[in-house]
Amino acid sequence: MHTMELVAEIASRVSDAADERAARHAYRRSFSQLRSQLSMYPDGSRPSEVFEHAAQTVRSLGATCLPLAIAVAMHLYPFCVLQCVPIPLLSVASLKRALLLRTIRNRQLILANTGSERSNGTTTPLIATRSADGVRIDGRCEYLSLSSVADIVLFKAQIANSNDAVLCAADLRASTVRIGQWKFSGEMELSDTSAVTFVGHRVPKGHYLIVPDDAGLGCVSDYQRSWFHLFIAEVYLARVEHLRSTWDLPEREAGRSEVARLRQQSLQLLDDFRTDGDVAPLTRMTAALKLRVSMLAQTTAAALRSRGLAAEAGGLGYIKSQPTADRKILRGFGVLSFAS
Repeated sequence: MHTMELVAEIASRVSDAADERAARHAYRRSFSQLRSQLSMYPDGSRPSEVFEHAAQTVRSLGATCLPLAIAVAMHLYPFCVLQCVPIPLLSVASLKRALLLRTIRNRQLILANTGSERSNGTTTPLIATRSADGVRIDGRCEYLSLSSVADIVLFKAQIANSNDAVLCAADLRASTVRIGQWKFSGEMELSDTSAVTFVGHRVPKGHYLIVPDDAGLGCVSDYQRSWFHLFIAEVYLARVEHLRSTWDLPEREAGRSEVARLRQQSLQLLDDFRTDGDVAPLTRMTAALKLRVSMLAQTTAAALRSRGLAAEAGGLGYIKSQPTADRKILRGFGVLSFAS
C-alpha cells in the first residue's frame, strides 16, 4: 500500500474508533505498517547529511498530514541528536552511544523524547535517585509524542541532593511508566501526545550518562533544541507549501528566500559545531528559521480562513509554541513589543 494511503487509513481508523483505547490500538496497528515504508534511521558522514535524509521523511508526511509528521519527527530528531552530538571518540560516552545506536537500529526501536519546554500545568520535575543498580526516576512530563508506539524514552533528570543531572534512555513500556490520555482531539490525535509519569522507574547502568555541571547540560539541551527547531520548520514548511499550491494562494518569494538562507546557514553551523565551542550561534540561527516558518504558517492560515477554508488551516497555529514559543524567541532577539 502507498504511504499516503496508509496515512489516510490511520486517520480513518482512529477517527472511527469507539473510544480512546480502541483508537490507540488502531494507531499502533497502522503505525506499524507505515513505519516499514519510512526511513526511520537516517545516516550520513556529516550532521547536515543526516538531517537531509531525515527531512525527506517528514516532508513527505507533513505535506498531507501535519500531526503524523510531527509525531515521526519526535522520533527522528532525538535519533539524529544521539547520532551526531560531538563526543570524544575514545571515551565511555562514545562507547555507550555506539552500543545504544546499534541496539536501536538492529531492533528497529522507536524513540520518544520529553525534552521540550514544560507546560504551566501539573508537571513534577524529574528527579533521579542513585541506587546500587543504576538510578530511579520519579516525576511527570506533560508532553510525549508517539506515546502509544515508542519503545525508548529519552529525558534528563536532576540527581537528588546534587547539582549533577542525568541523561537517560529508558524503557517506555515498563510498569513504572504511566501514560496519560491523549492531549489533543480531532486530527491532532495523530501526534499520539500524552503526559508521562515515572514512579520509581529503574534506569540500569549503561542506559544513562551523568552530566556533572549545568553548563554541560545546557549545551546538550541547546544542541538538541536546535535539531528540534530544524525538524519543526521542515514539517510546517512542507504543509504550507502544499496548502498554497492546492488552494492557489499567492507565493511570498521574499519569505521563501529568507527561509532558504536561514536553513542553509543553520546546517552549516550544525556541521561546524563542537561541544567545546559556543552553541549560541546555532541555537539563535535555528530559532530564527523556526520563527520565520511560523510567520509563513500564520499568514497561510489567515489566507485560508479568509476564503472560508478554516478547516484546512487547522494545526498551523501549533508551531507558535513548538518547541520554543515565538514570543520567547522574539524576546531573546530583543523584540520586546511581541513578548508581552
